[in-house]
Amino acid sequence: MRRTILALAIVILLLSSLPTAVFAASLDDQTPVSDFSPERILVKFKHDVTVPEVAGVHRQLGGKAKTTIPGIGVQVVTVPEGQTAAKVKAYSSNPRVAYAEPDFVAQALGSPDDPLLGSQWDMVKVQAPQAWEVTTGSASINIAILDTGVDLDHPDLANKIISNVNFSGSPTVDDVCGHGTHVAGIAAAMTNNGIGVAGLGYSAAIMNVKVMGDSGTGTYSAIASGIIWAADNGADVINMSLGGSSASSILQDAVNYAWSKGAVVVAAAGNGGSTAPMYPACYTDCMAVAATDAIDGKASWSNYGDWVDVAAPGVCIYSTLKDNNYGYKSGTSMASPHVAGLAALVFATVFDANGDGRLNDEVRSRIEANCDDIGLSGIGHGRINAARAVGSVPVLPGEIAGQVISATDGSVISGAQVGYDVRTALSDAAGMYSIGSVPPGTYQVLASKEGYQSSFLTVTVLSGTTAVANFLLNDITAPGSITGAVTDARDGAPIVGAMVSDGTRTTTTDGTGKYSIADMASGTYQVTASQIGYENVTSSVAIASGGIALVNFALNQKPPATNAMWVDSIRFIKSARNLFVEVKVVTGSGVLPGARVGLSLACSSGKAWNFSGSTDTAGLVRFKVSRAPVGSYEARVSSLTCSAFTWNTSIGLVSAIYALSG
Repeated sequence: MRRTILALAIVILLLSSLPTAVFAASLDDQTPVSDFSPERILVKFKHDVTVPEVAGVHRQLGGKAKTTIPGIGVQVVTVPEGQTAAKVKAYSSNPRVAYAEPDFVAQALGSPDDPLLGSQWDMVKVQAPQAWEVTTGSASINIAILDTGVDLDHPDLANKIISNVNFSGSPTVDDVCGHGTHVAGIAAAMTNNGIGVAGLGYSAAIMNVKVMGDSGTGTYSAIASGIIWAADNGADVINMSLGGSSASSILQDAVNYAWSKGAVVVAAAGNGGSTAPMYPACYTDCMAVAATDAIDGKASWSNYGDWVDVAAPGVCIYSTLKDNNYGYKSGTSMASPHVAGLAALVFATVFDANGDGRLNDEVRSRIEANCDDIGLSGIGHGRINAARAVGSVPVLPGEIAGQVISATDGSVISGAQVGYDVRTALSDAAGMYSIGSVPPGTYQVLASKEGYQSSFLTVTVLSGTTAVANFLLNDITAPGSITGAVTDARDGAPIVGAMVSDGTRTTTTDGTGKYSIADMASGTYQVTASQIGYENVTSSVAIASGGIALVNFALNQKPPATNAMWVDSIRFIKSARNLFVEVKVVTGSGVLPGARVGLSLACSSGKAWNFSGSTDTAGLVRFKVSRAPVGSYEARVSSLTCSAFTWNTSIGLVSAIYALSG
């Protein structure tokens, strides 16, 4: 059967045959696909959309909300079978929707069948035994294994499992596929128990979060739900030995959520042997893990690139298998849980150095800063070293050094103080400084000197190396001011109470027409003077540091305003045998009393009348024709006058017609 492999399909990186490439297919492709649900999509509405509005969108577009993934607010929406692509487009086009995407299906891939290299060579390579001499972690540190499940009865795992949850389509939370059990053993198998293998996380507990079904496939909604559930239920570390070749908003939202909750998120970099990014590993808040072999070579099938964070052993890794067995597997799926297990150990050795209320940033920094440089590119910080990460191997101090320069003219700044915490140094005559004996880590380094604005840089110091941090300091300028007078342009008389503003600060002129605006930073300002009855005047003013700018304004009076009036209505009123013509006069402010109205009236019978009158307090004037003859009438306003007002004939009415019957 033809099968289109979609770029967004999450793939378990289970290696048992040569790695397979993953290709992207358009949703518009008419070839039948089975890599996303044919009757389910994922929709996230914008944060300000109300519940009734959400329901209205579903009614309009023919979807039904099945469930909502907590934490990130993504709805799983059922749609008519076979309409996935059309519904994704329809929802994505709705202005109330943040994003919509298919509920993609994850599936398993294979890998090479490498020869056995010996039981747990990997633990020796990353110096796990030395790390365990410093710490064995803690049973209170929880590693969530998001996978095909974990063998619940395995003697090396059963007593480690503290929770089980199933987001897959499988009827059981147990591991039928076998992938998740192998991953769990690497991360946290029971250690020092006289049987089986050791897990790098030693004392850490296991959270069995099943997001892949028994055939090794699972949906994006299941994976995102698993991440959210783990983060909300105490996971300190989340391991995902799975990945896809295209980005997904729902996965990124879920990863970001878990990181914000304090979890270290780890994922396999993929087995395509290329630099193509894999997701969720490629996301900033996730540690992407490549695979290395027993001689510190990159596994030929391992992905690599500038998006990869670290590497770990992933070739012929001996660990737990389902049905109480043990055996070898290879892949970045096996590399990822090494990092997850190490993260669990490091959690027991760090403190909240930056005061952000979380430890995951310190854990990740400690792991990355203490990797071994094995001479490979494309594996980020290097291959992990557990002993160094927990502090059991002596770490060489480093140095922070650089130059302090003026941002204004590029000149060197001597005597600047540069430092972090209590460690400081002064820049010399060439602007150079050096802080020695700095422990490896990440620091907020401050440079300061009187007369300059202070500047911070984030500096990471690696073991035995010099971190270069050059500072550009901006001058602190003395405040300046603007002063002057506002006068009448006709005669030079001072204008009292005029407003003068630079757009931020506003002042008014005093009794002599003078003003002043103080405490202004150097720069160029657009300053405007204004007063009722005068035209505004704006001037561009340059202020030097500590300088005073003299700016006088001469304002021209506005020409007298001409107020418009017009006829709002001409109404005919029949009363007995009499006919009245009523005219209403208004202005922009309302009705106009006292307006003089001239009106000519003609009847088809041949008779004509001319009237004149003034409007009352309601702006109305009424003219009477006694014993009016039957016929057609035309009333026309011939004149309209009023002091201080001008008749605007382009507004309102000038004439009206009326038919009077017997």
